Amino acid sequence: MRQINRAAVLGSGVMGATIAAHLANAGLDVLLLDIVPRELTATEEGAGLT
Repeated sequence: MRQINRAAVLGSGVMGATIAAHLANAGLDVLLLDIVPRELTATEEGAGLT
């Protein structure tokens, strides 16, 4: 049986981040991937984000 040493998690929302943290705490090398939105929302612009 092969041992798993690396994992990739797609989506860095609450669930993806929790899964990635759990895997990292278990000693795996974790790659956490998510998409970057093209434009800011009105709320984000109002908060001063760029």
